[in-house]
Amino acid sequence: MITHDLLDAYESVKGEYEKLPWGQKPDEQLWEAVDGLLLDLHLIKHGYATDGYAKHIEKELKRLCADESVAERVRNMRL
Repeated sequence: MITHDLLDAYESVKGEYEKLPWGQKPDEQLWEAVDGLLLDLHLIKHGYATDGYAKHIEKELKRLCADESVAERVRNMRL
């Protein structure tokens, strides 16, 4: 699950997984999920996605995020 701790780490290195200290690296698949969600939300925000795709991404946020506060934080993050 994507948590606030994961997002703290993500923001601390501006999304650059390789810059995390050895031994403090979260699950790479979750990290990539955050990358993908941010890209998808950016495309949605700028009108490059259909309404159906936007709904799909909302479902993914609910599925992958630990709770609504985490999902809201992802929505408010910038690339």
